[in-house]
Amino acid sequence: MKALAITPGQAHTARLVDVPTPRLEDVPNGRGVLVKVLQVGVDGTDKDLHLGRYGQAPPGSDFLVTGHESLGRVVEVGPNVSGLVPGDFVVATVRRPGRSIYDRIGMSDMTTDETIYEHGISLLHGFTTEFYVDEAEFIVKVPPGLKHIGLLLEPMSIVAKGLTQAYEIQRRLKVWQPHRAAVMGAGRIGLLAVLAMRLQGLEVTAIDLTPRPNPKAVLVEDIGGRYLTPWPRLPPLTVPST
Repeated sequence: MKALAITPGQAHTARLVDVPTPRLEDVPNGRGVLVKVLQVGVDGTDKDLHLGRYGQAPPGSDFLVTGHESLGRVVEVGPNVSGLVPGDFVVATVRRPGRSIYDRIGMSDMTTDETIYEHGISLLHGFTTEFYVDEAEFIVKVPPGLKHIGLLLEPMSIVAKGLTQAYEIQRRLKVWQPHRAAVMGAGRIGLLAVLAMRLQGLEVTAIDLTPRPNPKAVLVEDIGGRYLTPWPRLPPLTVPST
């Protein structure tokens, strides 16, 4: 089957490659889930990968299949998989467990390992393929009514993690009851953060460098937030020719 890959560390090497079609048997103990890829997201990490600034190929490979944000549909499940059936819309998590205590207790996103395994980023092929197979525990089911925004589950999980950690840290104060929040930057993660905190009832201000009018300001204000730029955008500096 076809996949989109890069040569890590080298800029502008994106190309189609042929890779083996995955099988349920690739995952032991009947816990495999075969997924047909429907959509793959592209973000700043993918830009850095394309420019050769980041990325590691899996052991034994001279290329890395990209794509860490994905939405797919289950094709087949192993005999020991429950909770997933063919036809389900799903998203695969990105990071895989390492050796730290956090990895061993199911909190891989908090790993203290120096070596990190992430699909489409570091040491594991990504999801810009026709199909992939993975263990059921790393597959998240998406309700059919949310399939049109299911691709945002991975970036939204970053926002959820940040908010969870913020509340956990401040819980030591016992009486901490936030009412206002500031979000630095109104890119995709920033916009999702504004949305998440507005849903929690906070007054949210997004601070971004892009002056009005722009779609980001409209989105922030449509969900009840406030959009600010810290200073007027200055004209480009011109240097007289000699």
